[in-house]
Amino acid sequence: MPGDMDILGLFLKVFPYLLGYRPQEEVSEASSTVLTEKDVALINLRNKDGSVTVVLGSRDTGKTELAYRLMEFFGRPCYAISPQQTPPSWIKKVKLEDVFDVVPPGSTLLCDDLPSYMGNRDYHEELVKTLEKVIPMVRHAPHPPDFPLGQIHLIFASQSAAAADRYILDCDAAFLKPLGLLMGDIERPNIARLYKTNVNPLFDGKGDMFTKTHAYMISRTFKGLIEVSKTT
Repeated sequence: MPGDMDILGLFLKVFPYLLGYRPQEEVSEASSTVLTEKDVALINLRNKDGSVTVVLGSRDTGKTELAYRLMEFFGRPCYAISPQQTPPSWIKKVKLEDVFDVVPPGSTLLCDDLPSYMGNRDYHEELVKTLEKVIPMVRHAPHPPDFPLGQIHLIFASQSAAAADRYILDCDAAFLKPLGLLMGDIERPNIARLYKTNVNPLFDGKGDMFTKTHAYMISRTFKGLIEVSKTT
């Protein structure tokens, strides 16, 4: 029977391939994989009690598929507010008004197509205001009735951060894909600078397939281009 260390060693060996990433370095003699900073950053994100992740990009750049990949990697029960797409069968589609009742602690919740229900014109809605209050609490244990949503991985996917509440910018990780051609002019200034300096040069001149399978990742310990494979 393999021991705990044997199982751990096997996990570390295959982990980067489950994400669709190739490790930068392999040690042949020990037949083990050296985890990159990117791999460690993703593991640390997954191991948090709760987190906020932002995925930005224009339509048809693969941001929803990237969000699904993250959900699969987190390995928790998965829920999605997805007005414009039907998620895979292993993700339960929920309505915005139901999230406080049906999404338990220890889950992952995707808020897809963010501008369609959290744009500026909807800020007067009481439910949206409540969700905005909950965003800073997702990293902590829930405390009903005022803060019923806690200890979850919360993923926001949006075409722009300009239409989103400022609280989503207090995120643990961000994955950036190219914005729409005219979106840069209305984007928040700090994010527009980040795109101009770091993101756009990586995608300029690249085709649609490259755009759909790559993203610029930012975390506390890693910044750089990553490759994203499809969910299984």
